Amino acid sequence: MLQIPPYLFFILIVLTGAIIGGVGTLFFRKFVKLEILRSHNEVTGFLFVAIASFYALLLSFVMFAVWNQLNEIKGNVSKEGSSAMGVYRDIKYYPDTLESKQLMIVYLDFVFNVVDEEFPNMEHMKLSRKTPESLNTVFYKMEHLNPKNPYQIQLVAEMFNHLNELDTYRGLRTTSMQTEISPAMWLPMILGAIITLMCAMLLDIEHANMHITLNALLGSVINMFLFLIILLDHPYTGSQAIQPKSYKQIFTMEKWAKETISNKL
Repeated sequence: MLQIPPYLFFILIVLTGAIIGGVGTLFFRKFVKLEILRSHNEVTGFLFVAIASFYALLLSFVMFAVWNQLNEIKGNVSKEGSSAMGVYRDIKYYPDTLESKQLMIVYLDFVFNVVDEEFPNMEHMKLSRKTPESLNTVFYKMEHLNPKNPYQIQLVAEMFNHLNELDTYRGLRTTSMQTEISPAMWLPMILGAIITLMCAMLLDIEHANMHITLNALLGSVINMFLFLIILLDHPYTGSQAIQPKSYKQIFTMEKWAKETISNKL
């Protein structure tokens, strides 16, 4: 569902709310006696305001929760990207040895797996098998660098520091894939929308077209908020998904470095 363009998805979900509110009101007015509604209009109006207020509070709470969750996820992904860039620079400027060249090869393989497999898999709520294996290989190769002086020892320690940070933030990213809103939370939101619309249908509005239009607008507004909640609750899915920009930048930097060497030659 989130694979379609967000603007199209927005139009579909808003139209769905408008149709439910408008058509539901049309059939409700057709089969319910207006005289009965008119005699209880004051009580119905008070009940509608109370329920709508509580429902708005519920939607606001969920919106605030998913917004904070999204900001936290973006922050962790940004920190992961910074650590990934740090590891790349540490390896790049380590003394040119056979071990450091092998380390760069396995590290770029890990970066490739993150970009090519892990993030596309996360879009479909799946984990990557190759990525953790390639990351373990990076740890193994880094342990076999054999630094020969205090300066190199310090560089290796800095590498491990960045790599451990990268592993930590990557773990937070992969676990955040499972932090979407549970069905238990969706149930009151859906039922709340239905109850709110039903209370709006119980209001006695003399002009039928006005009543249908107002309830169609109410259904649209409710679905607008549900659209935002769905979009914010799936940060790795759809055209607005979080992208591995820092990992892609590593490939760009590696390409620039090779072009610079070629030009010098």
